[in-house]
Amino acid sequence: MKPPAIRNPAPAKTVVHIGGIPVEFPFPPYGTQLAFMNRVISTLDRAHREGRSHALLESPTGTGKSLSLLCSTLAWKQNFKSKNLYSKLTHSKPDPAALSDPIGHGGGFIPGTQPSGNQEPAPSVAGRTSGKKRKEKLSPTIYYALRTHSQISQVIKEYRKTSYRVPMAVLASRKNYCTNMKYRGMDNVDEKCKSLLKEKDVGCNEFKNAHKVKCHPSLEKGGCNEVHDIEDLVKVGQVVGGCSYFAAQAMAENAELVFCPYSYIINPVIRKAMDLDINGAIIILDEAHNMEDISRDAGSIDVEEDVLFQLLTELEQLVLNDAMTYKPLIEMLQDIINWIDRRKNSLGRHDFQHYISCWTGDDALKELQDANVSRQCFPILQECATKAIRVASDAESNVPQLSGKAATALEGLFSSLSYFFSENGAHVCDYQLALQRHIKRVAGSAVNIWANTFSLWCLNPAVVFREIADLSLSVILTSGTLSPMNSFSSELGVPFSTSLEAPHVIDTESQLWAAIISRGPRSYPLNASYKTADSYAFQDSLGTSIEEICKIVPGGCLIFFPSYKLMEKLSCRWQETGQWARLNARKPLFVGKICPSSSFSHQCFIYLHMKDLVDNNNPSKIPQWGLGRVGLHRT
Repeated sequence: MKPPAIRNPAPAKTVVHIGGIPVEFPFPPYGTQLAFMNRVISTLDRAHREGRSHALLESPTGTGKSLSLLCSTLAWKQNFKSKNLYSKLTHSKPDPAALSDPIGHGGGFIPGTQPSGNQEPAPSVAGRTSGKKRKEKLSPTIYYALRTHSQISQVIKEYRKTSYRVPMAVLASRKNYCTNMKYRGMDNVDEKCKSLLKEKDVGCNEFKNAHKVKCHPSLEKGGCNEVHDIEDLVKVGQVVGGCSYFAAQAMAENAELVFCPYSYIINPVIRKAMDLDINGAIIILDEAHNMEDISRDAGSIDVEEDVLFQLLTELEQLVLNDAMTYKPLIEMLQDIINWIDRRKNSLGRHDFQHYISCWTGDDALKELQDANVSRQCFPILQECATKAIRVASDAESNVPQLSGKAATALEGLFSSLSYFFSENGAHVCDYQLALQRHIKRVAGSAVNIWANTFSLWCLNPAVVFREIADLSLSVILTSGTLSPMNSFSSELGVPFSTSLEAPHVIDTESQLWAAIISRGPRSYPLNASYKTADSYAFQDSLGTSIEEICKIVPGGCLIFFPSYKLMEKLSCRWQETGQWARLNARKPLFVGKICPSSSFSHQCFIYLHMKDLVDNNNPSKIPQWGLGRVGLHRT
């Protein structure tokens, strides 16, 4: 099988000088983009001078901030690398590998042929967690992180438009990258992969051939460094019979630009598992308006009692091999399970079939001490857990070890506990210990059972985020909505030396009027709470209100609802009463549904549908968006 060649034509470019650095842009940049790139470069210059500097950059959606981020950061990196290389050349013998690195030049990413048979496999593919010394880099690695894989694909499309080409990598899960046709697409592909790697007689041929993907002629060092995304790397893996997942990890070791989801950077457990070194790196967190929640989640743990039992069972099976490591962990888990058993029948009622009790500060510390998890004994337990996790992460070891699920549970538990006890207990008040008892459905059946969940929730995002800021050279947070920036900076616990609130494209004085309309035309309260949303009086009053708005607002109206269920309920009512026809007479109606799990693809579908209406000269069916926006909220 030979995938189609992926060639990008040489992008057009306009060169602008910002802070003495030439920045290549695909077209003449707008004023907002120039201001944005200026802040990025000034932040990185300051970080280089002072050792560290961070930025909060807000720019409305549609102003090209992703393209501005890529071009300005890569331009600064290229300039920094050139100066660093010149300095090394004037003081020492040059590194041939560094001189051959083709930064700033494009080429063809053609996954068509396999490398020659005498090519040496890359040992780093199979041994990424071996703790080997990393090669010194001439410039900081750039980590570009977003929330979803679809957002990453969109940014890579923007990267294709630039003239910059550097060694890159796209990190993703096994679910996205696995090329083993027997296991690809399975829900438990992670566990299948890990167990397969331990089977010496059978093993995984794709894993053994991962170096063929990494060393493919279009990707290997000295090649063209053409832009590729997840799908491109999977195609290469399918052609050469290699594992794209482990190849991507190996490529990340020497990459200068790494695309990945937020969790790979923010969550310390995942960051360690992926062997990502963010020391002195440039970290870009795009669409970062919910970074506080992401940071809190990264420092928290929810683990069900049956998972603790499974972990305990596996540890008991391993204790004969290494009692010094596993016995303290066994005793800790037994004590936690006993604590759960003592507390589970005295929890406070939270909801139907849901009971919970929470403890903060000294109370949480006391409860953990009752479970024999104290500040004094934790360093010893952490040392044992670290060793157990290290053994479990060695895919090719013959030593008995924890399963992937058990190791993940142990690592997550100790990650949260380490934050809780860190800095001599300074963060005890930043956490809430919780025990929940609730009903859950048994997987694959209609049976419901009671379950107990042990939780340690991080309440302060700064506990996690400050570590990221302290390790990196610069963290650049961007989004269309970061304001108010003072509270954003305060919550993350990091001083941001640079900030920008780029103006909107529209004139907010003459083109925007914001208001809350609390009552309809007959003074009926527009309250969309559960108690009133089902009443016909509310539904009719809302329909009349929207009709009145449509009479006044020129162009189109965008109306959004708290839920699809309410939207469908209102649509049915208005069609029964004739309100729907009256609205349609004012403005052509278009109802669109966007699935949260695949929002980008659904938005593309809606866009293409609208474009099709335009192309077929049917303007009467085209929704007129943009000038009016009505939001319905519960109160």
